[in-house]
Amino acid sequence: MLCSSAAFGVTACGSSDSGSGGGATTSGGAGSAVPAAAAAAAEKATTPATKIAVVQAGLKPFSPKPGAKIVNISCDVSITGCNAISNGVKAGVQALGYEYTRCDAGKTPDRATSCFTNAVNAKPDAIIVNAVGTSVAADGYAAAKKAGIPVVGLFTGDGPGAGGAAVQVGAGGCVEQGKLMADSIAVQSKGKADILFATESSIGCSVARTEGFKAELPKACPECKVKELKFNSATMQQSLPQQLQAELNQNPDLTWIVGVFDSAAAIANTQVAQAGKQDQISVGGMDADPANIEVMLKKGIQKLDVAFAFGETPWAAADAAARIYSGEDVPDSVPANIFVVNQDNTDKLPPTKVWDGPTDYQDQFKALWSK
Repeated sequence: MLCSSAAFGVTACGSSDSGSGGGATTSGGAGSAVPAAAAAAAEKATTPATKIAVVQAGLKPFSPKPGAKIVNISCDVSITGCNAISNGVKAGVQALGYEYTRCDAGKTPDRATSCFTNAVNAKPDAIIVNAVGTSVAADGYAAAKKAGIPVVGLFTGDGPGAGGAAVQVGAGGCVEQGKLMADSIAVQSKGKADILFATESSIGCSVARTEGFKAELPKACPECKVKELKFNSATMQQSLPQQLQAELNQNPDLTWIVGVFDSAAAIANTQVAQAGKQDQISVGGMDADPANIEVMLKKGIQKLDVAFAFGETPWAAADAAARIYSGEDVPDSVPANIFVVNQDNTDKLPPTKVWDGPTDYQDQFKALWSK
């Protein structure tokens, strides 16, 4: 089998665990070394998957029961990645012939809770929640569970079963994205980097990515330093540039800035350029937004982007909802494919420069659904 990008929740081409701090090391720069496990994980994830993750996980074909109503509660759709996930959920649900409705959870817990209230009142056959975890909407999850409405979580940052969710798609995937960013920076910096990690807490996946990065970095890059910079996603466009300017002024040794999602990384790209530090500081992001990939194609400031399959993964959530509605067995954790994009492998992206997963992911799902 072709060794693919990491498929989390299954073992494919070796273990998906990139977090080993022991064993051999691979040579980095002068006086530095990157643990072999971290280097291997970073390298493995630079090859995009050719099979959808649910097939890798062994899920079998089935005949979806017709007539379902699905409500999608989405993280803030003004964020490119959130909107792309939500649109992917819509496409997958509609490909099944099901009715689709979306509620934008926006930037506050109150808005997320309101979405759950509206969803429960609508009495759908399932709720698909993308990147809104129990840390933001615990009461909403509890209300859905009390009403007997199954919830499919998608990159919520929660583990299997959290909040009573029937299935978590990409459970652990957000943590693993953070780990892969740490591994990849360790390799690119040859084991020595001074990193600013810009993050926020309104999105469950942001919290999990941050946790994954902080846990992995000491193992992948013992000589690296990291400082966490908290920003408010609701005021990010106004406040984050000022925060980054202050950090650039205060830390002359900074060599990397990581945005917990690509909208933050895009602001970092701009601030580094305006500070004239593009030859000193590299930027990493997550979600592989088209604008960020364009910077990488031009060999600009951004050097890394950790992507999940914008098309495939939401279809996996639709598949899970359909299996539940149809009375099929479904595991409480469904994997997701992840692809690390760097400036040397952008040729592996499709012509659209948006990584949706395997090029024929839609046909692979339809084959599972006998469509």
